[in-house]
Order: sequence, then C-alpha cells, then structure tokens
Amino acid sequence: MWDFLRTTYMEVEDPYEEYYLVDLDRVIDKTSSFMLYVTVALLAAVLISWLVIKLKNAERLPFFSKIATGIAVGYSLSVIAVLGYINIVYCIIDGKITDNFWIVVSLLAFLLVSTVVAVILNAKKKSAFKPFVIAVGTVFLIGLLAMLAFIPAKKEKYEPLNIYGMYVFSAVVVAVIVSLAIIFGRNEKQESSRSIAYASVCISLSFALSYVKFFTLGPNGGSITFASLLPLMIFAYKFGTRKGVLAGVVYGLLQFIQSPQFYQPMQVILDYPVAFGAIGLAGMFKNVKSFENDLWKFISGAVVAVLLRYAAHVISGYYIFYSWAWEGYGPLAYSVIYNLFCFVDLAIVLVPAVTIFSNRPLVKKLFGENT
Repeated sequence: MWDFLRTTYMEVEDPYEEYYLVDLDRVIDKTSSFMLYVTVALLAAVLISWLVIKLKNAERLPFFSKIATGIAVGYSLSVIAVLGYINIVYCIIDGKITDNFWIVVSLLAFLLVSTVVAVILNAKKKSAFKPFVIAVGTVFLIGLLAMLAFIPAKKEKYEPLNIYGMYVFSAVVVAVIVSLAIIFGRNEKQESSRSIAYASVCISLSFALSYVKFFTLGPNGGSITFASLLPLMIFAYKFGTRKGVLAGVVYGLLQFIQSPQFYQPMQVILDYPVAFGAIGLAGMFKNVKSFENDLWKFISGAVVAVLLRYAAHVISGYYIFYSWAWEGYGPLAYSVIYNLFCFVDLAIVLVPAVTIFSNRPLVKKLFGENT
C-alpha cells in the first residue's frame, strides 16, 4: 500500500497532485465536522443514560460504567483508524512523510517497546529494572542529541533565529517541567500495571478527540479541538505528575505522527513531546492541602500545564517560524499571538471539567483510593 501511494502520488509527475490534496483536505474537514456532531451526540446520550440509571436504578451504575468505557474506547479507535489513515495518505501525497518522520517514529517505537519491557521487568525481576531504565534513557537521550546535531532544518528559512537562545530557553522550559514533576510527584503511589492500563485508555481518548476539531490554524499547525486534553489531564490528576508527564510525552509523539510538522529538530521536540509533556502537570496540586477542593486543584494545575505548553510553542514560533510573521509584527509578537489558541483549548477543556469536578460522588469514584 505504501509503495502504491508513493508510486501513484509522489514519484510520478502528476499535474493534478494539488487537486488530490485539496480533495483530501475537504474529506478531512468534512469528516472532522461530522465526527464533532457524532461525539457531542454520543456524549449527550451517555450523560442522559447515566442520569436516568442514577435516579431509577443506581446499583446498575458500575455495570453501565463498563459499557460506557467500552463504547468510548471503541469509538476512539474507530476515529483514529478512519481519520488517521486519511491523514497519513494526505501527508504522503504532500511529501511530509520523509526520512525525518521515520526517525521520530523509530524513537517512539523504541520508547513504547522499552516501556513494555520495563513493566515486565518490574513485575518479574526488579533487580534488572533500574539498570534497564538507565540504559534505555541513555540510548533515547543519545538519539535525541544525534537528531539535534545531524539533521538540518527543512529549508534555509527555518534555520533558528538564534540557536543559542533557542537551546537556552528550551532547556529552561524542560527543566521547569521536570522539576515540577519531581517536586509534586514525591508522594505518588507506584501503580505500574493500573496506571499503564489507564494511560492507554486516556491517551487513546485524547488522541481520538484531537481529530475532532472546531477549526485548524495556518500551515504551521495548531487547532482548537473538542476537549482533547481532558482525558490526559484526568489521568495526570489521578496518577500524578511523573506518570502524567510521561503519558504527555507519548501523546505528543503520537500527535507528530498525526500531523508531522518537521521543520527543524528542536522545533519537533518543543512542539510535541515538550509541549504535551507539560500537560501531565495538570495533577500537580492534587495533594496540596491549602487548596479547598478538587475543582480548584484541577483548574490550577491545568492552567500551569497549559502555560508551559504555551511557552514551548512560543519559543518554537519565535526561533523557527519567524519568517512567517505577519506584516507589521515582529517574530515575538507573532508567536505570542499565534499560539494563544492554547488558552482557547484550555477554556473548552474546563467546561466539562467543571461539571465532572462539581459532582462529589463522581470525583470520589474517579479519584478515590478504592477506585
């Protein structure tokens, strides 16, 4: 199939290639709009059913929760399969899937396989767990450094505006994310098997919802989605910042596969694993006693997480996409304004979050000790 697509759309000089792209773009846009309506309808149906069962036959709620979870996961996989395939075909025709794309995919595959092996070692042979994690982390870091050192920018106009400034500010953002994850994750419980099961479900839900878009920004990426970050934030709130940041990194790499914007290596790291890894900090205030209730704990953590995501995108926009600045705007002003979509995304996330966290029985069920 890959060879067929390459032969049909890339290797052969086709004067109608741009029309194929336009048609596929319309298909993606129309399908995304349709999925938005279906998602809203499905969510409404689940909420109404939950309310009816709660009022008339509350003891059936656990059984209903299992069915609703199965429907959500099945729907998510369907969305990912349909829109994911169309997006991949579009990227192949548009020439976005290059050797650089496969390098990032290889790093993701390495990370996923290593995670599975680490879980098995942690369960079967704990003595080998720590050396294995150290070795994997070292290899992964070497791979990232090699990508930064040896892969050039896509075009001359994407050469960093100031390479030293870019690295310094990127390092600061990464250091802040890692430090907050470590500081606020000191008392987290170690629940490897449960957390991985939850992570797979929440990442799948977030990834599927990221296809359901209200609108997409310009060619440099960015979109307003149907609360796609909410499942990821709920996972981070339930299992803590360390696991949340790791789940966010994986989600960010999946976002790259969905829409591979590879203009410069550091741009990829900032816009994907760093930006979405920051979302894992949404649960940072869960165990802070000075906050009155779970709603304000969640909102505060979500705001900090999105601020750091915004910072990563702004750095990328300023140092890499400076040539796209609008007339009359400098690179910094352009990047600051362009990336404000992050806060629109946050506002959409907080609407259902307020509903969830205002329901005390639901909060206890989702985040209680005996869940």
